[in-house]
Amino acid sequence: MTIDEQKLARVEQLRIPLDDPSAPLDWKDWYHYVLLDPDTQIRVLVNLTAIARPGTGEIQTSLMVTIPTDFLDSDCRPAAPFASFGTTFSQEWNPSQISPEPVHWQGQGMELQVNGTQTRLEVQDRRSQLFIKLAATATATPLLVTENSPFGSGFIGWGLVPGLQVRGNLSVGGRSFPIHPNWFCYHDRNFGRFRWGEDIGWEWFVAFGTCIDGTAITLVLDRRTNKDHSQGGFPYIFIYVNHQLRKVFLGATLQINWDWSELPVIPPRLPGIMALLFSDRLLQTPSALQIIAADEQDQLLIEIDFESVVELIVPDNQQRQYTFIEELTGSAAVTLKLGEKTWLATGLVYGEYVI
Repeated sequence: MTIDEQKLARVEQLRIPLDDPSAPLDWKDWYHYVLLDPDTQIRVLVNLTAIARPGTGEIQTSLMVTIPTDFLDSDCRPAAPFASFGTTFSQEWNPSQISPEPVHWQGQGMELQVNGTQTRLEVQDRRSQLFIKLAATATATPLLVTENSPFGSGFIGWGLVPGLQVRGNLSVGGRSFPIHPNWFCYHDRNFGRFRWGEDIGWEWFVAFGTCIDGTAITLVLDRRTNKDHSQGGFPYIFIYVNHQLRKVFLGATLQINWDWSELPVIPPRLPGIMALLFSDRLLQTPSALQIIAADEQDQLLIEIDFESVVELIVPDNQQRQYTFIEELTGSAAVTLKLGEKTWLATGLVYGEYVI
């Protein structure tokens, strides 16, 4: 398929001010990538975030990997079927580290280049023994969903490219995994002005599944909420078939039903200093999610079982307040009916529940 490169450029465009020495310190702009391998069941998140302004702000990098414990040596293999590994690190934002056209980020342990449909990404943390390097080509219809949606004390924008053909390499604890085009790669962008720790939250996931005949189904959910999720905004779920947008369910057409762990737990946490600060914080985590959607013509059922959780704790850069992001991975079963055509697909999911 042909990619609308003008729309893609609007999605990828850096929004955070680069040449305004008085730019507000609550600016944020990030590039977010998810990789799912249906064969090995490996799930990966990479996130690069610029905060505040050059010279006084930060660049934050996150890399999280969830792998089946069968890949681990028997003497260090936990009882759970999946194990998660991760790293987060920050560096002062030198003005020379980020350029807008074409997009290029470069700093200690990370580099990102986005030029038209082509992306190159590398993140390495030798201390954590985590490394990823990839080259990707956009293959799915890009969407710029919002640019100035009210959020907390400010606004947030969101654009997505839910399909890139990818090649590269992933290394976890010295073990190498080739990344090949059978891997699913999702990319999105967030940007805006708000403060972590405000009365904000969201529910989001990307699910990728295949049918027996090879048809690829991609689903992306987004719902903005307040911090305790008692008040939800306008939800929507985008449905892609073979990387082309086919359907959007909105608002009241969606029923979103979360299930929770029976007992509170202490999940793995990042970064390490936040794990120490909140070491006694128990919480119930999402265990399953069901979504039912229907309108006059079409129907959707998604059933998700979550298999891993890592809590990412994000501090505000001006005050002692925090947002907690539950990073979730699992398996998904999808029944999709569009008109007279029905697809049954199974696959993997990566999601976030933000409080």
